[in-house]
Amino acid sequence: MEQLKTQVPAGAWDYLPAECAAKRKVEDEIRDSFLKNGYSEIETPSFEYYEVFMHDSVPYVQENMMKFFDQKGRILALRPDLTGPIARAAATKLLIRQDVLRLCYIQNAFGFFNRGIAGKTEFTQAGVELIGKQGADADAEVIALAIGTLRKIGLEGFKIELGQVAYFKGLIEGSGLDEEQTERIRALVDAKNNVELEYELSRLNMEGPKKQALLELGSLFGGREALVKAEMLAKSEECRRAVENIREVFDILCGFGYEEYLSIDFGILNNFNYYSGIIFRGISDGIGTPILSGGRYDELLSEFGTDAPATGFAMGIKELLVVLERQGKLVSTSEKTMVVLAPREMLGQAFSYVQELRKQGKRVVLELNGSSYDPAKFEVVDFQRRIK
Repeated sequence: MEQLKTQVPAGAWDYLPAECAAKRKVEDEIRDSFLKNGYSEIETPSFEYYEVFMHDSVPYVQENMMKFFDQKGRILALRPDLTGPIARAAATKLLIRQDVLRLCYIQNAFGFFNRGIAGKTEFTQAGVELIGKQGADADAEVIALAIGTLRKIGLEGFKIELGQVAYFKGLIEGSGLDEEQTERIRALVDAKNNVELEYELSRLNMEGPKKQALLELGSLFGGREALVKAEMLAKSEECRRAVENIREVFDILCGFGYEEYLSIDFGILNNFNYYSGIIFRGISDGIGTPILSGGRYDELLSEFGTDAPATGFAMGIKELLVVLERQGKLVSTSEKTMVVLAPREMLGQAFSYVQELRKQGKRVVLELNGSSYDPAKFEVVDFQRRIK
């Protein structure tokens, strides 16, 4: 028990000065990208009433959330991500003033999650929400912003995989599967586990073209050829609309010059109940977990009393830092801190000198007690000698 006070809980991290400086630099570059694309920053509380997260339109597993009680016995929860709280704020406070909202954030979220880097319980997310705008141009806008932001921070070797959950919904339409059976098939498709998927479909007595289409769903990935193949397998109007939607988004992004960063994967089906259309995730060399994820979620805001379409994404800051470090791109400020050594009898003059340096943007410590500093790490200035 005594040893715990020297440790941090599993899934949380200390960011020591050099790491923290690098983290802040990346966050500042991300924030600058968001703001320059017309998104306004929003900040919500670290905790919300539990009801914000307990409805069907969110992808949260209740057991993974950190919950506690207020003084009146009401259940509160630390936010497991930012989309739910921002949807609440938008629906109740912002959409009454304007029809389209472009919101961004860089904040911490909390939960008991096994995914990601060694699991995580507190983590920083950066993301955007485009609320009140429907259509492929809106989806392409946020995906382009994700690509542009990753490029801005210096990331290389990444891809944005595009999927469409409505395609899967169209394939299983009329199959007679209940919610549990559908979820089992979804999970197997998302995991690209065709051996177990074929067994499960046979067990459910699903045969013919529908079974074949579901088995081929995990292999529908690549470039434009994936769209052609998906169109051939499409047997319902919903499937055809889904293919046309992803084609339109793909074409817009190619028009922006981003084709090299794109791939199509109709087998992406995470958070199936939450997303309503385009879904995407960012993957990068050297890390086995997505660095970002997002998509269209048109049903969430209605849970808070306002019906409005929405799309967005969230980036994992820790994941980005790991990739940048492995690519040799993680740098903090190289400026040394200046230490001005001065005797007490000259402290007034020395303080004025230091203040002037600080106004010029320099990092300066005024040292009056003669402590020693490593010249390899600090720029040491003897004030008494300097003014002679």
